[in-house]
This record gives sequence, C-alpha cells and structure tokens, in this order.
Amino acid sequence: MTAGEPLQCVRIYLSERDSAEGQPLYLIVLDRLRREGASGATVLRGIAGFGAGHRLRTAGIADFSQQTPIIIEWLDRAERVTRVLPALDELLGEALITIEDIRAYRAALRSSGPFGSRSIADVARGDITAVAPDTPLAAAFDRLARSRQPLLAVVDGQRLAGVILPEDADRFGTAPLDALAEFDDGERAAALARLAARPVRDAMREPRTIYIESPLAHTVNLLVEWGLDALPVTDNEGRLAGVFGVEQALRAALDGRQASIHVRNAEPPPPVSLIMQMLVPTASANADGAAVLLQMLQSPAQTVVLVNGFYPTGAISIPEATRRVREPLRSAWIAALLGDRSSLAALAAASASGMTAQDLSAAPALISSHASEYDAIRALLEGAEQRLVVVDSEGRLAGMVTRRGLLRALAQEG
Repeated sequence: MTAGEPLQCVRIYLSERDSAEGQPLYLIVLDRLRREGASGATVLRGIAGFGAGHRLRTAGIADFSQQTPIIIEWLDRAERVTRVLPALDELLGEALITIEDIRAYRAALRSSGPFGSRSIADVARGDITAVAPDTPLAAAFDRLARSRQPLLAVVDGQRLAGVILPEDADRFGTAPLDALAEFDDGERAAALARLAARPVRDAMREPRTIYIESPLAHTVNLLVEWGLDALPVTDNEGRLAGVFGVEQALRAALDGRQASIHVRNAEPPPPVSLIMQMLVPTASANADGAAVLLQMLQSPAQTVVLVNGFYPTGAISIPEATRRVREPLRSAWIAALLGDRSSLAALAAASASGMTAQDLSAAPALISSHASEYDAIRALLEGAEQRLVVVDSEGRLAGMVTRRGLLRALAQEG
C-alpha cells in the first residue's frame, strides 16, 4: 500500500467467547485473512462496552465469564476488501462488520522482497484460452501454439479438469510448440495429423493450481520449486480465474521496483553478472546451417550464439530458425523437430545444407553484465525476448540470462 491509494478500514465486532473449530473465532478469522492475502489485520480487546441489549460488559480479572468485546481491524486496498470479505460470510454469521473509506497520510513500507504483500489477484492474467475435455488434441496443440500461452486449461463445465503444457508436444511426437507456431498451414496440419483423433482428456495432466488470493512471493517460490512456467489460478469456488506464470512474476517485480520510492531500506538489485549462465553454445556465423541446427537441438539452452572471435554477432533459437530456414534444409529441419534427425545429420555431415548459420540468425538481444536484474527484466518484457546475450564492458560475450534465471534470482531475494 502507498499513500494516495483507495484504502478501506474493515472492523469486525466479535465477543471473546465466540469460537469455531475449537478455537477463538478471532484467531480463525485472522488466519483466514492471512491466507486470503490481506495486507494486515489487528485484534483489539475492548475494555468496556455495551451493545443492542444495553448490557454493560467490562474486561478484567473477575470478568472472564462475560462476553468481552473483540474488534478485528483490517486495513487494505479497496479492491482486495471487495474480493476477500465475501469469503468470511459463512464464518462470521451475524457479526457486525463495518467498512470505512480512509485516506492514508503515510503508507511507506519496509522492504519485503521484490513482491511485497501483493497477492496473485493483483497480477494474474485473466484472459486465457480454455478447451473442453473432448476437444481433439491436435486442435488443442494448435490453439496453444497460436496463443503462445504458457498452458492450456481444460475446463469441464465450470470445473478445471486438467491442463495441457507446451512440453506435452514432445510426449505425443509433435514439434515443439514455439516452432509449430512458425510452421505454414500445410506443415502444421501434417505435424498435427500424427495425433490422430485423440481427445484432450487422454493427454491432459492433473492440474496443480494456485488460489487467487495466495501471496505472490509464495507462488513464485512454488514455480521455482516445481520447475513450472505457469499455474492455473482458481477462485474460492474452484473455478478457473486466470493464469500466473513467469511473465506475470517478472512484470510484478518490475512494477514493484518502479514503486520503490515508497519503500524504506530497499537493497540494491544484483547485477546481471551474478545471475547469468556463463556456458553458452557458440558457433561461427559462416558455419554450415545444418550443423548449427543439430548443435542447437542437442543443447539444453536450445539457443546458439554466433560469434566473431569473442564478439556476438547473432543468435539462433528454435522459433527463429523455423521462421528463416529454406529448402532443402527446411524439410530436414521439420523432420528433426518431429523426432527424425537423420536427414539433418546427413546434411550436417556433408556440409550441404545451402544455408549458413548467419542465414538462420537474428540480431542478438544484448545487455551489459553491469546492468541490474531489473534492466534485464525490462529488456526481456519490452522486446518479448526469452533470453538476453550478456556482454562485458568491451562488448565481448560474457554469458546469457533467461527469464527463468531471473525468476530464480527474485525468489531468492524474497
């Protein structure tokens, strides 16, 4: 929260004797607010008071049998109050609840990591494509490739039944989805025809989900721990509410940094040199195209940086190569993406592809090793890049920084 935001103060009036699940009700409510992502709440114990029955109640050593008043005071953003308060209705019954619009004179927070106290609801992407369980798998992969979403939700009625992930394409023998998006219509139809008429329900995974009011920092840690690029987001009734992934996490961190003038004791962000991976596959710009494509498929990074001496001159990724490759190399490349690398290997061995590595490359997206992690995040998001080539002060290749590498670094800061 910052000064100037629309804030509300919610007061929940209880009695000290009110209980639920064998515990004082005020503790249950406080824990529920914390799990729902509320910014903060305090329980206040009244000294004396009376209610509708006009019976005076006081707090003291001799008054434990009386219903000492308890007030839970919860201060939060107005939109979060609107989202979270209905989740307490069943728990609170007939309890008096008031809401007051307030103006914050000062709302500076101490540093609490790159994500602060925000919840998934503040940053999740809501406009996502979903399919039904009986959708043909070929159509689902086609839709996922074209939408460039991190996952495809499978919804049965209003219930989230499963998910399809980009890596599932390899399980079913079709091309990587970032390459499939660059196929022409005929190539895409031929690649997807390998899936026959299987429905999505035969391929979907049991979904791991995240609740819409879950703390943002906690969810980022889950993405890193589980090795996932995204999680479906569900509301308090289990319905699909959106998706949260690496891109949303990076945007949230960048937005939080831009608002850091309201935060005290913020640590300086680490430089790219502390985050980058230093082992980068490289090749000469004049190398045979087939050989470099084969090298890229065999590399975990699935990217090859072209260098002239120590200086990067280009970069080849799977979607970039698919966009640029021409016949006769194109047919061999598509076959390799579908699992048959023999033709590509034969062309590489004969150096007869007719294309050089330079023909398949794009200009590298560069960043200085002295730049901050937030400079890298901004460059990745603004350029819609998956990775950046890192150069030292002399312009020489120093490493590579990826979206997931930045996500891991942000998680460690939290």
